Amino acid sequence: MAKNIRAYWVVILFFFLILFFGNAVKGQQPAANKGGYALLDSLSQVFYDASQSGRWDQEQINQSLKNLMAEARQAREQNKIDGPFFVRYQRLLGIIKMTAGPDPDGILVPIINREMVSFIREVRGEELKGVGPETMNLLALAIRDEIINLRLYLDDLEKKEKLIKEWDEKMSWVGEKKKAGAN
Repeated sequence: MAKNIRAYWVVILFFFLILFFGNAVKGQQPAANKGGYALLDSLSQVFYDASQSGRWDQEQINQSLKNLMAEARQAREQNKIDGPFFVRYQRLLGIIKMTAGPDPDGILVPIINREMVSFIREVRGEELKGVGPETMNLLALAIRDEIINLRLYLDDLEKKEKLIKEWDEKMSWVGEKKKAGAN
């Protein structure tokens, strides 16, 4: 399975390139220190750089993922990203690191398989009976979808706050009943 993971990783690269070039074609510029947007752009840049060099340098990729996680932690500490974004971004980096690296002895295969299936189910809503060749294609799609989902999440933060405020205002009678002692 470890050899299959490495062989199918090219598919994942392809989807990241589509995401990267899709934004470039629309004339979007990389986010300039805009918290989560900058983190997502940096993640896309890692795959773009790897594709431009024509080689998948495992040490370089691991270092890049380590740096991205450090940036995410710093952004979280500085309140540039919120908790839900951080958790989802951390999981995204984790699934990439877990599936990109070699496992020549197959020790981590059951854990990697379980996490891939879980990630695919949670992001794409697809139930897998087992892990096979199509799993890596679905994983690539799930990674792509999660990056897009995170961008949409960031785009809708203001709308979310507005909806929360509206909800709280509509549901204020619940709080008033509790204060009055009614069940």
